[in-house]
Amino acid sequence: MTLIKTFHLNKTFKLKNLKIPAVEDLNIEINSNDFFALVGESGSGKSTFLRLLLRLTKPDKGRIVFKDMDIWQNSKENLKDFYHSIGVVFQDPYSSLNPRMKIHTIVEEPLKIHNNKYEKKEVKLRIIKTFNELGLNSELLKLYPHQLSGGQRQRVALARALILEPEILLADEPLSALDISLQASILNQLMEIRDKRKLAILMITHDLNIVRAVSTKIAVMHLGRIVEEALTREIFREPLHPYTKILLASIPGFHRREREKIPKISTEDKASWTLKGCRFYNRCSFRMKICQEKIPPLKSFNNRKVRCFLY
Repeated sequence: MTLIKTFHLNKTFKLKNLKIPAVEDLNIEINSNDFFALVGESGSGKSTFLRLLLRLTKPDKGRIVFKDMDIWQNSKENLKDFYHSIGVVFQDPYSSLNPRMKIHTIVEEPLKIHNNKYEKKEVKLRIIKTFNELGLNSELLKLYPHQLSGGQRQRVALARALILEPEILLADEPLSALDISLQASILNQLMEIRDKRKLAILMITHDLNIVRAVSTKIAVMHLGRIVEEALTREIFREPLHPYTKILLASIPGFHRREREKIPKISTEDKASWTLKGCRFYNRCSFRMKICQEKIPPLKSFNNRKVRCFLY
């Protein structure tokens, strides 16, 4: 079942005299029980895409469909099912949790907003059940966010996102502020909850080790455009786009022999946004004349997609 599908999504920001297409012609489909990873460098447009999904930023063009409902063609009053069916986890739990509210109030708040029918006893049982799933002690409910460790705060943020038992969890760099052992622990708990609840997850990240361990599908984003999309095992077995190859080569110890063959590339510059053709042209060692003149289409073949004139 398709939960979220986007059609030719576009969003451009203006910076002085420069127009920056943060999201361009983006078409993504997320099905129930998918663990979908959106990866790319900082500034590639990943978080802008999340803001579009959450109706925090309005797209210039395109559609976002949740099940059979266009979320930008409905009023907020008609979007209760949409907001009830999504959970959101942000990168920094310290800033996303209200410092003046106790943990119990923070986790309880979504239930009050969406379901006022629960009695106090039922609310408490639901919160404790979610806390147990995430390995949290119920004694923490009496505390404030500043009294918790970083790992505990992120688990509380996850508990708040999962308390309504959503159909899809949207996570923007949810583990980047944590050390490796905490990342592994939270990921394991999240995978158990996903399997138990049949939950779909969209994770926005640049950590390819996490992506390789848990995701089922990957879309690679570069300067507002999806350049490659495929099953995780296919991406890691045989990356096609030059940008994807370089991303994978950046993983320590991964494809060591292949990594030696891939030339080093320069960092992005402002000129890349204004290129007429492929925005990876200035950094690509496989560039051709046509890459500078035309935008490569996102072609589908062998159950995967790639935006490159090499294919």
